Amino acid sequence: MSPIQIHLRELRTAKGLTQVQLAKLCGMPQSTISRIESGSTTGVDFETLDRLAAALGVHPSELIVYGQIPFDYRGRTYIVHDATAQAEAVPAGVTVVWGIKGEGITFPSEVGETPGDIIKRAKRLLVKK
Repeated sequence: MSPIQIHLRELRTAKGLTQVQLAKLCGMPQSTISRIESGSTTGVDFETLDRLAAALGVHPSELIVYGQIPFDYRGRTYIVHDATAQAEAVPAGVTVVWGIKGEGITFPSEVGETPGDIIKRAKRLLVKK
């Protein structure tokens, strides 16, 4: 699994759009939308990402989902991972619940968050532990 995925289907359906409608708004073939949603495409360029975000009325960073983010802290390597499926409850408006593997720590995503922001939050939580 790639550490980065495009979170399109959920945002598109939340806006009440079909693949055909979104493709028309973006000026691209419906097959492109389908390949992105199925994960069968090998990559999405920045222009496509910008067009999708504009059509959905979101910041481009909201389309990106990071599956795993490794980082070093105090001489040890940790991995922040998408723990949404294992979360008991996902707060309203949160698209991802992050977890620090092996540490029993989870925290909700924030809009516009970058991998660097996620790592900073994870380190702050490790200090508190």
